Amino acid sequence: MLAAAMNWVERIAPVIRIARGPHDGDLRLDRRKIFILPTRAGLMFGVLLIVMLLTSVNYALSLGYALTFLLIGVGLVSMLHTWRNLLGLTLRAGRAEPVHAGELAELGLTLQNSRGRARYAIELTVPGNAQSTLIDIAPGVDQLISVALPTHRRGWQTAPRMRLSSRWPLGLWQAWAWWHPQVRMLVLPQLETPAAPLPESSSIGNEFNGRGRGEDDFSAIRAFRDGDSTRRLAWKAMARSGRDDLLVLEFEGGGGGQMWLEWSALSASLSPEDRLSRLARWVVDAESAGLSYGLRLNSLTIDRASGASHQAECLQALALAQV
Repeated sequence: MLAAAMNWVERIAPVIRIARGPHDGDLRLDRRKIFILPTRAGLMFGVLLIVMLLTSVNYALSLGYALTFLLIGVGLVSMLHTWRNLLGLTLRAGRAEPVHAGELAELGLTLQNSRGRARYAIELTVPGNAQSTLIDIAPGVDQLISVALPTHRRGWQTAPRMRLSSRWPLGLWQAWAWWHPQVRMLVLPQLETPAAPLPESSSIGNEFNGRGRGEDDFSAIRAFRDGDSTRRLAWKAMARSGRDDLLVLEFEGGGGGQMWLEWSALSASLSPEDRLSRLARWVVDAESAGLSYGLRLNSLTIDRASGASHQAECLQALALAQV
């Protein structure tokens, strides 16, 4: 009967939490947010106490009465400590850096213990994770933890409903609370693998004629990187080096050309998601190669530029594209 009641509360409690919606801002665990029921060990302990009490009554054992009521007191004190192990905690969600679909997003969480007592063996259970995280929090400390969340599709992904529970100190009782932080993570398109070659830069063909962005002055010779055009290979330098390594000419502009990454230029045989995957790969490769690139995605146009902020803007546009 008690086990059935525990299963019923376990099923109905998340529904109540979801009906109230995700928690915006900090969440403080007060007595109304914490549930508690005996564990399987606690149920066995209760059955044992009943047997001991009946035996003591039947045989009029004074020491049996004393031991039975002592153990009942231990169980009740254990229930109080299990409940107090969660009471008063303040939960705060951080942010997660954008990741590509299929990768794990790391969400930062903070558990603030403003009380003057330590918390032990608090278990954080996150859907999609095979194992729970055990946390000990010292008095007056903000405990920072990182939770890995699986991602499957691009776009905004909300944080899942998490569960904090405790069986400390004796494992006879289990107290738990639900936490659904109102935070979302940006999931970028999955990168195409293997990568298709970058489209030709618009100014590469003019780099030896003194035209293009900052390519009048020769700067250096460097090792070949993925995305470099074969037109910029330094044949004479490679011949003099006597090695098999590919070398390319670097000009003062540093970019090695300008290019447009266009949705309409991709093959119609590719599915929309495959097109986004290829464009995302090109954005990453163009940035790694130091190119100046722009993005044309249906009605959206992002001017040619380079840098981390420009790469983030292009990848976000691809992640949120309606195609």
